[in-house]
Amino acid sequence: MEPVFKAVCGCSSLVHFRARALGLFVATAIVALVWAEPPSATTRADVDLTPTILKYRAAVGLPSVRANAAVRAAANALLGGRDAKAAYASSGGTGTLVTASVPAGAALSTPQMKVAVFDPRVTAIDVMRGADTVVVAAALDPSRPFRDPVLAGSVVDPGVAGSLAVLFPPASGTIPQISLQRHRGDQLVTIEIAATAEPGVEGAILVALKGRDRITGPQIGYGLTYTLKIGTNRSYSVQTRPLPSVLLSRSFVPGPGFSPADRQALKQAVDKVPPEGRKVLDIIGGAITVRVLANSAPVCGAQTSCAGFDPGNGYFMIINRAQLYSPVGRFVITHELGHLVDFFGLDTFSHQAFQKLFSGSPKWKSCYPSGGQCSPFLEVYADQFGFFSTDAHGVQSGYGDDRLATSGDFSALMLAQWAFRPPQDSNPLAGFGPLAKTFEFAMHSGQDGL
Repeated sequence: MEPVFKAVCGCSSLVHFRARALGLFVATAIVALVWAEPPSATTRADVDLTPTILKYRAAVGLPSVRANAAVRAAANALLGGRDAKAAYASSGGTGTLVTASVPAGAALSTPQMKVAVFDPRVTAIDVMRGADTVVVAAALDPSRPFRDPVLAGSVVDPGVAGSLAVLFPPASGTIPQISLQRHRGDQLVTIEIAATAEPGVEGAILVALKGRDRITGPQIGYGLTYTLKIGTNRSYSVQTRPLPSVLLSRSFVPGPGFSPADRQALKQAVDKVPPEGRKVLDIIGGAITVRVLANSAPVCGAQTSCAGFDPGNGYFMIINRAQLYSPVGRFVITHELGHLVDFFGLDTFSHQAFQKLFSGSPKWKSCYPSGGQCSPFLEVYADQFGFFSTDAHGVQSGYGDDRLATSGDFSALMLAQWAFRPPQDSNPLAGFGPLAKTFEFAMHSGQDGL
């Protein structure tokens, strides 16, 4: 494994983790999460999703349409593996038939579904789900008006690539500049956009957008509202899906050596964290596996605690047992929790805001020497989270920084800056790591069935 974090003793922690300053991160492909438990593949239990799709169309201001016999026949033919065009024609269908068949699970985030569902020229639509497939059949009249871009879905899933997209009308010419913005307190953040164009129907163009932190990749938070600006005169309000309750109902996941007594000791340390920090830890705890070791040196590089990310084990924290039961160790443990807080919910803009806060302290230094180089800012932040959590004063770690912010100022900035926004390629809510089955099961309770 690669050395990424540096422990508070100044030794290297041998863990995989994101490090903005060092540009180190292990990327792993994610498995898209299913929104609802699909029926068994051994039975045929088709579900009519048309009412749900009509709500999604209405939410972005599209005209009302409904299913008719022709599109229903085409959808049933698709599910049955038959010729949809023949079924459509024999049932009296007119206009252009648009069809798509995609795997169930975040189906509405696929370009095939979006171009059929959100085209304003659609006159009739039918959407069905079979055992493991979602199909759409839509009748489209090319002569109907389509003048302005359409937001292809008003709710974005941060864990699914393609959730955020705009359908542009035919003959739109050059796609204008697109930006995604949000206020964090008095800071206006403009998130960089990665755009991918896909052909739509009858000349339309679907532009899929992914917001991204300027270094680490896609990071859009859950339960937030953004403003999507297209060119100079169009803007759309975009909401991200709420934080799933599975995170709010779980504590740290027990790993080897994490006894009930250890859990209680960790709980006591977390309970002493100020409310704004404790609220964040309550959210991320369910995505972190905790292991307690008497000898943590083989993993952490020294007899200390460390935290990290590993493609096979997801997000984890290794706690040195001696530190768990010592006052000095509490700072070390909260320092490592600070890394996880940072990774799950802060981004480059957040680091800029915290650096601005810290640099206002008379104890601020532009460089805290450690190991012959300046300490990365992510380590300074983790130390400051330790100060915030323990109310300690004076240098506590090998990184050399003293306390740089009051509890009140740190809390206020956490409130403005933190949101659950893990990188898309390692999002625990997208079926990643050992918690995938647990999270998938929880997410399958969704009612939309897509």
